[in-house]
Amino acid sequence: MEMNLRDIDILELLPQRPPFVMIGKLVTYQDNYAETEFEIKADNMMCEDGRFSACGLVENIAQTSAARIGYYYKYVLKQPVQIGYVGAIQSFSVFRTPSVSEKIRTRIEVEAEAFGITSFKAYVYDAAGNVLAQGRMKTAL
Repeated sequence: MEMNLRDIDILELLPQRPPFVMIGKLVTYQDNYAETEFEIKADNMMCEDGRFSACGLVENIAQTSAARIGYYYKYVLKQPVQIGYVGAIQSFSVFRTPSVSEKIRTRIEVEAEAFGITSFKAYVYDAAGNVLAQGRMKTAL
C-alpha cells in the first residue's frame, strides 16, 4: 500500500521544531525532486508587515530540501533524520513576497548530489502558479 505524503507529520521529516518550521506538507517526493506546501500564518516569525519575508522564503526552500532528505532517511533507508546546513545560496531572486493567509508551493530539483552535499534549483509559487522566488542552493549533511 502506497503512503499518502500529505498524511506524514512534517515534524517527522525535519530537524527544525516550532516556531521555526516554514513548510506544511511534503506533497511530492522523488529521488531528485520534491515539493512542499505552506500556508503563511500571521504569527509566523518570518512575517513582516503582513508578508512572509525573503528570509522566510530562503528558509522555506532549505526546509523543502530537508523534508526530501528526511523522507529518504526515514522511509527509504529506515534511519534517523539527519541535520543539514545551508552551504551556499546562488542567483536568488524574489519577485514578490507572499502575504499572510496565502498558500505557497515550493519545488526543488536536484542538480548534483555527492558526499552529503546536494546542489539544487528551487522555485516558490503562489496558488495561481506565479513564481514568487527562485534560485540555487547547496546543502550539506
